[in-house]
Amino acid sequence: MPFNVPKIKLRAIGLAVAAAALLAACGGSSEPPAPTTPATPAAPLALTLKALSSPADMVTGDSAVVEVAAPPEVDLSTIRVFVGDTDVTAGLTADAARQRLRGLVGGLAAGANRLVARVGESAQPMAVGELELTSHAASEPVFSGPHLQPFECRTVNAGLGAAKDADCSVDTTYDWFYFDTAGARQPLADPLGPRPANVATITTIEGKTVPFIVRVESGTINRSIYRIAVLDDPQEPGRWNGAWNGRIVLRFGESTAAQYNQGSNTFNDLFKVSDATDPQNVLALGRGFAYVMSSLNINKVNVNDVVAAETAMRIREHIAKTYGVPRWMIGMGGSGGAIQQMLIAQNYPGVLDGIMPDAAFPDVFGTALAVSDCRLLNRFFLRPENAALNTVAVRKAFEGHFGSASANTCATWDAGNGDAVLATSGSISPACGLTDASKVYHPVTNPTGARCTVYDINVNTLGKDPFTGAARRPLDNVGIQYGLDSLRKGAITMAQFLDVNAGVGGFDTDGNIVAQRTVADNEALKRTYEMGRIGSGGGGLATVPILHMRAYAEPAGDIHTIYNDIKIREQLRRANGTADNQVIWVLPHPGLASGAAQLVLVQALRDAFTLRLDLMTRWLDDIATDPAPLTTEKVVRLKPADATDSCWKLDATRVREAATGFDNPGACGYAKTMPPRMVAGSPVSDDVIKCQLKPLDEADYLPVVPTAAERLRLAAIFPEGVCDYGRPGVGQAPLKGTWLRY
Repeated sequence: MPFNVPKIKLRAIGLAVAAAALLAACGGSSEPPAPTTPATPAAPLALTLKALSSPADMVTGDSAVVEVAAPPEVDLSTIRVFVGDTDVTAGLTADAARQRLRGLVGGLAAGANRLVARVGESAQPMAVGELELTSHAASEPVFSGPHLQPFECRTVNAGLGAAKDADCSVDTTYDWFYFDTAGARQPLADPLGPRPANVATITTIEGKTVPFIVRVESGTINRSIYRIAVLDDPQEPGRWNGAWNGRIVLRFGESTAAQYNQGSNTFNDLFKVSDATDPQNVLALGRGFAYVMSSLNINKVNVNDVVAAETAMRIREHIAKTYGVPRWMIGMGGSGGAIQQMLIAQNYPGVLDGIMPDAAFPDVFGTALAVSDCRLLNRFFLRPENAALNTVAVRKAFEGHFGSASANTCATWDAGNGDAVLATSGSISPACGLTDASKVYHPVTNPTGARCTVYDINVNTLGKDPFTGAARRPLDNVGIQYGLDSLRKGAITMAQFLDVNAGVGGFDTDGNIVAQRTVADNEALKRTYEMGRIGSGGGGLATVPILHMRAYAEPAGDIHTIYNDIKIREQLRRANGTADNQVIWVLPHPGLASGAAQLVLVQALRDAFTLRLDLMTRWLDDIATDPAPLTTEKVVRLKPADATDSCWKLDATRVREAATGFDNPGACGYAKTMPPRMVAGSPVSDDVIKCQLKPLDEADYLPVVPTAAERLRLAAIFPEGVCDYGRPGVGQAPLKGTWLRY
């Protein structure tokens, strides 16, 4: 019942007057009573309002899921909620156990909207609270900055028909599929018709046994083609979203490329089962997770992690509005898909509650250092005049990474991703991912065309060079002494060291190899560090559970090298003082075996995927139910006991041991190789884009002592000095903050 201050005040005055009259009748004093000070009205109780579907200032469309939490003395049925002057209480549902109202509020106008909750009259309410919601049009970027242009639609490729507008929008569609008793996926052409006799059943982690029928929602959000798959029996009376367990797996796609299109996906991508070592989609669906894919969350399509973060945020918002507020959402996926997970968790905390990166790299721009160095070195060794240097021993001494003479890692990097710095083509065909070749940059015939580099896709962060019109580029190799550590160890001669460093060269503005070393744009360096385009270990990475997995294949020249896990760990320790929220698992790649042994390794990978999802589920469920604020201490405290660093031997035996450094292959014998810059002396964190320079010092080469002629040649190769890795890189600074806008 409302607490009515005016009535209490009137009763008090009435009693005082009656007492004065009684005193007068009894011969007491007839003096009027001393005036009383009116009671001060009590301050209204506080109602706490918050947005649940997105940050309050990042709502898209005209609605948002909100929550109104009330003190115990407030009757939930007396709360009224308004957007402006419109009563929207009817859209909210009371939750008496948690003393709150929750639901979808509609009618939001573009821009700022004042959401008010109160009990009692507006002039003097018993309880009150308010929240400002800022709504953005569905076609409007929220925080990722101006849309990439030019931009081609791919909705026809995705089977969704022609796009309705320049933002590649399509109508939302729904399709049903089922898994039969043999484990094969089948279309359910008539969801409400007779049920096929061979529909399998599945039991979710919530203990619900249901037909293994999956509904797939397809549409576009933020110019991205998305698919949301969830268990859903269309014949269940009163069903809404079937057996969804309230949790989301967002699958991130692999590789790296700069494309000026929205990308595509199909049902076959969503239900991909061709890779027997990766059953995570069917596993997640069968356990009741919503399993989601999005074309702009494929790093080969979209190498801009800010756009990827906004897309993921808006997909989560859409699910909250149409399916229900999720308990949590995790990332899953490898290589370039791991990059998107790492950077979204770092820069936009809360979009992903946990991440499960496979074959991880921490970022694009930091990884580009190894890729670009590998291209320069590989091309140097392949020149006919350098044939005497093109041996396994010499190449390994400079490149660090090395698989075998026929499949070395730097050659793989060069062939697969080396073109990512080329403005005229990039590492994708057709150039820039554009079917209209007339839109692609050419230095002579089309100097204002689309540039195909990973840097130009990120121009909103980096800005443009006012002289060239290209994106400012954080790429540099001035002062790097390639092979320095190998020289000290006697693996190469001083003559070989000098020959390679004199001839390795660099890249011009368009990414062509030239004789001069590459010089970074200083403003680009500053922005790259401060705005989180390179892994820092900071930001949201301090409070997100990280469960790595990697299938070891370095002897085959695989680019997915273990050193990246160690590099990420070092970044976490440096930024947060601990890396205990990171778990590293390394398994042998099935390609290292054959026959029955290979089948054993395939099953080991499948079992590890299952265990990892189980551990992440337990970890995040415990975090969600623990009332303490989200901190690193809380995340580490609630880590499951079996979420520990581990490696698996070739016989699939698991060994629980801390991930080891470069000089220790561990119990499983997995040797780790360094990238070229670490062989040249860069730190384990491997995040120095442009080193600070120091004068040449003969002591750096000990026990090798340069001759007079060699000293002259060193001075000619490094006229400005050599890298001083004892100091931070040029422009290297902590993150400016999280949730930055462009």
